[in-house]
Amino acid sequence: MDYSATYCPTRRDLEERGWWLTDRLAALTTRLMQLMGEDHRMFQEVRRECRETRVEITDSHRHLREHRRGHGC
Repeated sequence: MDYSATYCPTRRDLEERGWWLTDRLAALTTRLMQLMGEDHRMFQEVRRECRETRVEITDSHRHLREHRRGHGC
């Protein structure tokens, strides 16, 4: 997080959400690798969660870009 984000709580929240989602995707990916060849049903469930998290990351990044463009921070 850069210096200007410390003065904009909205930007800080958006950046922190992006980091949280990225951490979540990393954990899900690790879990997915562990499930390969073990539990097909659970593998499919975690795979679905990975897709949903990637969409959330994309949306979060778009919101951050829009905020920065509109707010100037």
